[in-house]
Amino acid sequence: MKSGKKSSKKGSVLKKISYVLISLLGVVVILMSVAYGAFYHYYSKMNIVDGNDDFEYVSDAEFRQGDDIDTEKMNDEELEKLREIELSYKPGELKYDFSDPDIINIMIAGTDSRLMGRYRTNTDSMVLVTINKKTKKIFFSSFMRDILVDIPKGGNHKEAGKGKLNAAFGYGGHNLMFKTYEKNFGIKLDKYVHVDFFNFINIVNYLDGVDMYLTAEEIKVMNEVYLYELNCIYWHSRGRDYLPEKSGTYHLNGKQTLAYTRVRYVGGGDFGRTERQRKVIAELMKKVKSMSAKRLSSFAERCLHYVTTNISQKEVMSMALHGAEYLGYEQVNARIPIDKTHHSERLQGTYVLIIDLQKNADYWYNLVYLDKDITEDIYKAIEKEKAEAAAKKKADKEAKKADEDFLKLAAEAAAIAGVKVSASDSTVTESSQ
Repeated sequence: MKSGKKSSKKGSVLKKISYVLISLLGVVVILMSVAYGAFYHYYSKMNIVDGNDDFEYVSDAEFRQGDDIDTEKMNDEELEKLREIELSYKPGELKYDFSDPDIINIMIAGTDSRLMGRYRTNTDSMVLVTINKKTKKIFFSSFMRDILVDIPKGGNHKEAGKGKLNAAFGYGGHNLMFKTYEKNFGIKLDKYVHVDFFNFINIVNYLDGVDMYLTAEEIKVMNEVYLYELNCIYWHSRGRDYLPEKSGTYHLNGKQTLAYTRVRYVGGGDFGRTERQRKVIAELMKKVKSMSAKRLSSFAERCLHYVTTNISQKEVMSMALHGAEYLGYEQVNARIPIDKTHHSERLQGTYVLIIDLQKNADYWYNLVYLDKDITEDIYKAIEKEKAEAAAKKKADKEAKKADEDFLKLAAEAAAIAGVKVSASDSTVTESSQ
């Protein structure tokens, strides 16, 4: 009897956990779910795409200035800057072993479509969720949207060329996004989950919002930029959902949470924004973990149709069966690029992030696949490179000065001897007397 109760309790827990899967906005993760008998019912709620979505939604894709770098419109100065960038940050050896069956990479792509419908646009949020069964860790890796990369030809991207990382999905869906990550970081993505602005708001509202600590500066930007914009889109009154501009912990609804995850004008720019997104992910995961089986079932029924994915039925079932195990894994946050491996530039009037692709690819692979944090090794290598560059610069300067001193002495000696020394070509001629 006791054993039966224990078995029943274990089954109930497993059933509860098995609802959980994954979802959203470079900011939402771990949502979906499925109980054994209801599996196909819940799976059918999602928007499933097959292996080729190159031509899906392309005519409705919207692009912002600067997301694609058009060399034909660059002036000579910008072209020279781009050449220097390509020489300095050309990817090196990016061939890694991704054959481990115990590791899966799922990209959570959050788009900023302002159109209420299924339209493909740029990914304002990209969080790569990696489940490593060997190390029993789940990695949440944020990739900065403004990273300058090589985007291959595909979808609406007629020719391969430079562009921001966030533009790949808009041009060619998940296929082009996958190719772009592999070309620039060597990373092979397995699956993806896509949610847009409005679906994110709906999901957060269904979860009854989140509690977040906000600074007065963050609230000011939320109110004046993002909530103002959302109120215009929804035809809500001006000032609706605004928060008092005072630091503190607030309970945020869907609109307010979205506004918070989009803040980039204060507190670290886009770097601060990715950190905010990871904070929201953590809070949403807590909510999902604490749900009853009944509540999770209702959540799946209501919200799964907000998700677009290429995860198959078999793969979803496998994740569901391992749900209890996954929720016990250690959570590790990461950001690409890591500190000291990037700088910003302006090309064609827009901000781009120039990063050392090789170092960041090495960092990510070692962290996720080899369970080794090589950050300090990278920092030491960077300091060594800086020292070597400084030493070379100093040596070149000293050599130049030595040449100048030699020419000066030679000129003085020649003057005494009555000959003329040319500093440009070291030609010695007789002086006219």
